[in-house]
Amino acid sequence: MAVTYESLMAIQRRNLTVTYTDKDTMLYALSVGMGTQPLDERMLPFVFEGRPMQTVPSMASVLMRAPVPESGLDLRHMLHGEQKLKLFREIPPYGSLIVDTGISQVIDKGAEKGLVVIFESHARNVEGAAVFTASTVILARGDGGIGAPPGTLPAPHNIPQRAPDQSIRIDTRPDQALLYRLNEDRNPIHADPKFAEKAGFGRPILHGLCTYGLICGALVRDICDGDASRMKSFDLRFAAPVFPGETLELDVWCDSLQVSFRCRAPQRDQVVIDNGRCELQPAQ
Repeated sequence: MAVTYESLMAIQRRNLTVTYTDKDTMLYALSVGMGTQPLDERMLPFVFEGRPMQTVPSMASVLMRAPVPESGLDLRHMLHGEQKLKLFREIPPYGSLIVDTGISQVIDKGAEKGLVVIFESHARNVEGAAVFTASTVILARGDGGIGAPPGTLPAPHNIPQRAPDQSIRIDTRPDQALLYRLNEDRNPIHADPKFAEKAGFGRPILHGLCTYGLICGALVRDICDGDASRMKSFDLRFAAPVFPGETLELDVWCDSLQVSFRCRAPQRDQVVIDNGRCELQPAQ
């Protein structure tokens, strides 16, 4: 059955209890590269309970429980456009969160161009204090022309025109997607070569949210010196797929407590992440 504007906006889930353990948190951290340098004390708190544990902030994208599969949108023609995160406090390394999730906005670009659909989740701890708001922006290319309101998204963050202040190398593993899919994202396009080929890719591609986590982890490690509590927001746009095993180059511009970033796959001379912006707390 085709989706309607009313059916999409009716997708609202309230008071979901999301419970996770330190094992889940460590698995997520490992799947986004936080264990690649096991002697680095900036990484150990994310992957080893023998240190005061921390959570990679981008794990919010796993905990947010966005109801994408149940939306009825055509998954075959869906593109992940943007991912946004606002943090009100550190995400606990284990425990329970109460999550309200659903579709916050639908923008109709017409039958030829599709819909822009924004999934938004608000998480709070069991005491009722806000933990994070996470948003996923989807371009549903096969579902336009349903009579939803027209509109535009906010303008993307502008990357500074000067040379980057720092470049960070991110090495992805050949099995990165197979590891990341254990975070409850088992889309076969990330594992099955035949499925990926039918989708127009020569081989399985990396989850966009894995790239999101790899970049978040790199910024926490190298810009925040391993202190995840400094991150207040973390937003970016997806520009092109990443293939497991590729080396990425993350260019970073630091302007006081605002960090801008862009990520490239240099071997392909391809920008894969653009318009990145991260807000920081002052260092203690």
